[in-house]
Amino acid sequence: MALKRILLIISILHADSFHANHRFPGQSSRPRHLSQIQRHETHDNDRRDNSYESSASSIKAIVSSLTSISNFFSLSSQQQQRQTPSFETRISAAPSRTPPNTSAELLERIREDYARNNYLWTGKLDTSSFTQNCKFTDPTISFEGVDKYVRNVENLVPVVDFLLGKEPTSKSELLEIRSNKEEGYIETRWNMVGELNILPWKPRIDVIGRTKFWYQTSKDGKGGKDAVRVYLYDETWEIPAGLALLQLVTPAGTIANSTIAN
Repeated sequence: MALKRILLIISILHADSFHANHRFPGQSSRPRHLSQIQRHETHDNDRRDNSYESSASSIKAIVSSLTSISNFFSLSSQQQQRQTPSFETRISAAPSRTPPNTSAELLERIREDYARNNYLWTGKLDTSSFTQNCKFTDPTISFEGVDKYVRNVENLVPVVDFLLGKEPTSKSELLEIRSNKEEGYIETRWNMVGELNILPWKPRIDVIGRTKFWYQTSKDGKGGKDAVRVYLYDETWEIPAGLALLQLVTPAGTIANSTIAN
């Protein structure tokens, strides 16, 4: 989901690098935002998982601000969007699909989002499997509503596609998937990997994380059947958000994709 938002941080990091190379006498050579990120590394590294609640407030503020800016500038293209397929039609893997009838069917649709749709990079989710007011949370941002998810992803996809280059090497590798029927969620463990080929230093994003898809059952399915939909998307990473951001400015492989011992 919002993992792709870390790509927008490049604009800030690149600007910091520029000022570091063109600084006035006596000015620190340390990029300001990198210093802010690294100040939280040691603290965050002590945590077993890294969620929205545990992430540094400065990281969340940066990502939230950049997302808002991206959404603001996208308003200028609304007229064009009215003349093209709707957000949901373009982003959703199956916008007109009926919702799953069982938790087992929901699990298979989630599996498909990783295996076929590469959704961690493309944003393509089966939105029919989510309630309209579903809450989406990852270590950098939290918001409610499928419509807002679609709008955020729509604004980010062109940036991501550009950074990946003409021959993208990105994947959403599903490491594990399991169902907890007693508590009502499906949990995945995944590895998001991609090389940003368009950038001269060719950074590599490599993050392992987990997502819990909390679901509920209602009786509004087609023909009066059960409808099983996700009402809470809760994503955590196995490295601090700050370290994930630092992968953008360090050589590939410098930062491990997980700090949790197997």
